Amino acid sequence: MKHKFHIALTFFILLNTSVFCESYFSGYTGGKLNFGSQDSDVFSPQLKLQAFFAGQLNFTPNIWSHLEFSLDSGNLISESIFRKSESIFMIDEVSIIGRASLANSMNYLSFFLGKYDPIGTDIFLQRYFSIEPIASKITESYLGFAGSNLYPLSGIGIADVIRPQSSPVAGGLYLYMNHEDDDYYVFNSDLRFAGNLQYFTWDIAGGVGFPIIDDDQKKYEELLIAVEKLYWHAGTTILIGNNYTNGLFLQGGLYNAGLKKKGNLEISGDDIYFIFEPRFITHNFHTNISLYSIPSKTVRSLLFVDGNLGADLNIYSEDIKIGKKFFTIGCHFAAALIDFTVMDFADSDKLNSINTDYLSANITPYTTTDFLGGELHFMASVRIMEILRRNPCNIVTIDLGYRTKF
Repeated sequence: MKHKFHIALTFFILLNTSVFCESYFSGYTGGKLNFGSQDSDVFSPQLKLQAFFAGQLNFTPNIWSHLEFSLDSGNLISESIFRKSESIFMIDEVSIIGRASLANSMNYLSFFLGKYDPIGTDIFLQRYFSIEPIASKITESYLGFAGSNLYPLSGIGIADVIRPQSSPVAGGLYLYMNHEDDDYYVFNSDLRFAGNLQYFTWDIAGGVGFPIIDDDQKKYEELLIAVEKLYWHAGTTILIGNNYTNGLFLQGGLYNAGLKKKGNLEISGDDIYFIFEPRFITHNFHTNISLYSIPSKTVRSLLFVDGNLGADLNIYSEDIKIGKKFFTIGCHFAAALIDFTVMDFADSDKLNSINTDYLSANITPYTTTDFLGGELHFMASVRIMEILRRNPCNIVTIDLGYRTKF
């Protein structure tokens, strides 16, 4: 897949240079630095960078393209400054979209590489209904729009979305190929249905993956088609209420549940995703209470989550004036189990083995404000369990981030 991404990126750049004088470009970019210690006994400074860029190039009013990539670095501080450090560079999305009228609807046909309108974010709702972000604040990330995924609707494929002009709903079909299975390429077919009402917003998707046997699978050499099992995945995002009222935010999903001939369903605890989040507004204060189960691969990219299964209390105000500037000031109080899933409750050995190494408890005050046309973000996380473990160098980490649109 890497060479396909390189070809797509080159194609995108060539299009950009050839039609720039007649096109319109907009984007969203940001990055953050995380400072802490990489050793618990002796202070050893560690500075990590996460950054992303997402851009949209409009060739005509009805044809445009998306490009998104992200960077997740290793420690930028070493004995020799400017020494090379390991980093992960990811092209998250390359796509081209065409829009056309179809009866009383608008039809959007897309060709994409990477993650496209990922389930678990509110990107689809923002793009097709022009709403403000509604995603949970515990899923904030500096690794782009796709920082939090219910399941990775990703690969190489096509999508077709229909949005009726007289109704606030949209439906879509996604056909794509990926290599999420270590042994096979998988062909996926997904359906999606979303809508936006004044006090109810939803985004529901689900589909099936079919493993494709290649020539190296010798036991299938006499067969045209062989399917040992299907992969089933589904996810939903729901907001009851809106950003200006008390509400209930829900997300849930299941990824790569294996379905065999006899109806046996194989489910891994790390493929189960849910957020249950009541939201309350009193005067100028917001209070969000989150109960969640989030896979490890997603936890690593999030700002405020430090364990797979846990709870978070987020209290904040968006209208605090200091001098001539307005600030959002708040605090997360979080407790979680690390490397523990809802399926582990059925495992008595895992339950009996729980000790302080499995526990995480953090207090994270934060603030954001407008700065140079963007948003400046600062947070400091106090790790309570590191105090109890007497690891003084790991008690506090500091993040400084900036995001802007252009």
